[in-house]
Amino acid sequence: MAALSPEACDYLRQTARRLDAAEHGGATPIVQEAAQFLGLSVQTMYRHLKSVAGWSSGRKARCDKGSTSVSSEALVTLGSAQREAIRANGKQTLFTTTARGILEQNGHAFGVSNGQLNRLMRDRKLNVASQRVAAPVQALRAPYPNHTHQIDPSLCLVYYLKGRQYIMRDDEFYKNKLDKIAKLKFKCYRYVCYDKASATVIPWYTEAAGEDQYNLFRFLMFAWGLQAGRPFQGVPRHLLWDKGSANTSAAVRSLLDALGVNHITHEAGNSRAKGGAENGNNIVETQFESRLRFEPVEDVDQLNAAAFAWTNAYCANLIPGQDTRLRRPGLQQPVARYDLWQLITPEQLRVLPPVEVCQAFMRSKEEERQVKPNLSITFRHPSAGRTLAYSLRGFDGINVGDLVKVRGLVFGECAVQVQVERYDGEPLIYRCEPERDFDEFGQQADAAEIGAEYKRAAKTGAEHAATSMDEAAYPGLSADEVKAARAKRATPFGGQLNAHGYLKDVALPAYLPRQGAEIATPAHAAPAGPELLDPVTAMLRIVKAIGRHLAPEENAFFMKRYEAGVPEDQVDALIAQYADQAEAPQPMRAAGGLRAV
Repeated sequence: MAALSPEACDYLRQTARRLDAAEHGGATPIVQEAAQFLGLSVQTMYRHLKSVAGWSSGRKARCDKGSTSVSSEALVTLGSAQREAIRANGKQTLFTTTARGILEQNGHAFGVSNGQLNRLMRDRKLNVASQRVAAPVQALRAPYPNHTHQIDPSLCLVYYLKGRQYIMRDDEFYKNKLDKIAKLKFKCYRYVCYDKASATVIPWYTEAAGEDQYNLFRFLMFAWGLQAGRPFQGVPRHLLWDKGSANTSAAVRSLLDALGVNHITHEAGNSRAKGGAENGNNIVETQFESRLRFEPVEDVDQLNAAAFAWTNAYCANLIPGQDTRLRRPGLQQPVARYDLWQLITPEQLRVLPPVEVCQAFMRSKEEERQVKPNLSITFRHPSAGRTLAYSLRGFDGINVGDLVKVRGLVFGECAVQVQVERYDGEPLIYRCEPERDFDEFGQQADAAEIGAEYKRAAKTGAEHAATSMDEAAYPGLSADEVKAARAKRATPFGGQLNAHGYLKDVALPAYLPRQGAEIATPAHAAPAGPELLDPVTAMLRIVKAIGRHLAPEENAFFMKRYEAGVPEDQVDALIAQYADQAEAPQPMRAAGGLRAV
């Protein structure tokens, strides 16, 4: 509803008093008269009377109030069509009248007026105005100072040419179209660090052609390092920054990993995720940079010196005539930012190493190592200057022969971060320090002394899995008994595992026979046939075997039948045949002759 003028609100209150004094049946004409006078509908008039004057007719709401004949699917589709037609600049290009006509031609029925459709979508938060409202924000907190820092680089309105300060004016520069800014060879960038717990703001300026990791590294060294005259220092546990800074700063990411800083990038376009740094930029721009117009500085060094002095005064609430204490609903009274930061404990304050060490870790990269049989790896730590041994015993998921990723860490005595992939692809990350307990011969002091003691190395995950498999294959046997059973070739699983016997019962489908082509082979490669005996030699062997001479008709038949020769393998069959004929009566022998073999 549109806002009403004070005069219209007074008129509504007068109308409400008239309605209270009206007799039964006289309220409706009064409302209609007032609606006509203000140029509103009767329904809108009733809503204004309730919101402005608190007047209600007292009528009981209809039992079907809030229900509609329009399906939820049709309303959602109508709202979705209008939302999808919003330009990048937020302008709505499709409205209910046009969207309704399009959807009705595609099978969606509405059956109510456009005004009612707008009300239905407004009540259900489907209209464009409701969708434009920012999503609610989940509150975040940091339990102690230096727990979480937010950093954000921003193009500054100040720039320098030939030793002179200039401040960009809106009539000269349009900030979203950096045509004229692009002509400047070196621009002035402002980096802001914001401590979530204490709300301490640390600005730093640099002159550069654009954002780069070199200047980001310099800023982190300034913000986290110990600076004379400033109490704030230390490395955070978590860092919130935008994707642009993270994607262009691979070397800085390596440094953050080495420092043990969990760096988190927020979703693109969701600058509210690091709203502290965004608000810090606004504080610096309005509370500090506004002073530069009246007291210019000549270069970036002087600008940083002025910003340093302003930071200390602002965070300590020492600016004359100005109260810069932090105000939060949970604070009983305003508190200076530095006073809140001073609540940090020695365990929570992680001191930044020297710049040279940080530069070495920026150059270092993640390396792969293979786990040795003694469950250890070697790695040359940047701070050590030599190769050190690291024991990985007791780390779940790490076995002999595994490839692990190793990265040196800043905090700790030459500590490293060891990463190995779990079975599901998720990384397992461990922190490990080098072995230092050695005897004078360079041997591990906790190693078992030969002939005096016996030590069993802790089982790895693979060894635990092997034990489970041994118990399944040889149930009820100890580890030594399992070894003995294997040596004796004992059948695993008690011989109850049917490994191939069931294959005999497999019923093959009826395959169609396939025709093949014969391979031509040379004659000399053909297999040799049985040896042929000449007929006379064969007959003499037969006669000797049967103990008689062949009859004339037998002799004539034999010589004619085996004129070409008698196969060696048929001689025994012929002997048996003639022997049978010798026992047969003579007339049959003469009549039948010799059977062909």
